[in-house]
Amino acid sequence: MATSDARSDGACVPPSGRPLRCAVVGLGFGRCHAHELVRLDGADLVAVAELDPAGQGLDLAGFSASLGACGYRDGLRLIAEEELDAVVLAVPPRARGKLIRAAGDAGLALFLEKPFAADRRHAEALARLCSEYPASPVMLDFCLRHLPAVARLRELLAGPLGRPLVVNADLMLPRDDSPGWVGDPADGNGVVNENTCHLFDTLGFLLGEPETVHAEGGAYRGGRLEDGIAVAIGYAGGAAAVLTGGSLGVQALRTPAALTVHAERGQARLTGRDHMFTALEWATAEHTEAVRESWEPLARGRIASAALRHFVRSVSAGTAPEPGVRDGIRAVGLAMAVRTSLETGGRVRLTRPDGTP
Repeated sequence: MATSDARSDGACVPPSGRPLRCAVVGLGFGRCHAHELVRLDGADLVAVAELDPAGQGLDLAGFSASLGACGYRDGLRLIAEEELDAVVLAVPPRARGKLIRAAGDAGLALFLEKPFAADRRHAEALARLCSEYPASPVMLDFCLRHLPAVARLRELLAGPLGRPLVVNADLMLPRDDSPGWVGDPADGNGVVNENTCHLFDTLGFLLGEPETVHAEGGAYRGGRLEDGIAVAIGYAGGAAAVLTGGSLGVQALRTPAALTVHAERGQARLTGRDHMFTALEWATAEHTEAVRESWEPLARGRIASAALRHFVRSVSAGTAPEPGVRDGIRAVGLAMAVRTSLETGGRVRLTRPDGTP
């Protein structure tokens, strides 16, 4: 049930001066989103929903009460009964179509956990569904691009470092760290689609439109789907990236993250742990010493804090939050192109999110 006012351009924004009334559906990783919304200025967490709280090891009544929110077992009922402006859908891809429709019918802004969809066909179907509700903005939780270190690197590439040329990136999830639905081809469709997508989006944010993919790797631990990949990606404008990803890491190293950019006039390197970049060193060819910048590390559960802040501020201001549906399709398309390349042993030319080659 929407409570927003309609603007002249059709977009909905909350009445001036009132916090954005939000809900979270899905309390696996979604409980982290719920905690973050409680912390955020400009947001009011109204309700949460989880279909199987026992399966999540959660006392739903106690959890919702601790946040000052109403608790539901049914996300559709939550959307129908609560007065909301926005909803976070932190449910697996297969379960979100009917929730997107209910949120769209209610005029709500949407914050969708990644991956956007199980495969390219599913992504295109969800994109068509989202397009039926132009007044309901959609943001994907590709949260790395909103980290201060990544935003700072993008500024440097637009300034003293110049155009990015060759990039190397690594993000390897610990083994056995994913819920069961990730391995279902009709749902999460593998760790590359569900987790390496963070790198796909971050590289697109820095380098632009990907055009070609050539992958090596495979299912090293005996599963049905690839769990370790090394991928070369070519981008419009000539930039090239090599990334490694999958789920061959170990818990003791806490998911280290690294990204190195060689640019027209210099070089930069991002590093961090727990999926997050927290340190940046960079220099131009004229520097005699590297410039080092760092940001306070966050707890793993707060990885989406900057992304949610951007979402709340954008929806409250009536502007489109980023990344959006197009970026979700692009990431799924990259994951599927990686699989095709592994199967064929060849280079794959990508189709853009709008369907053009």
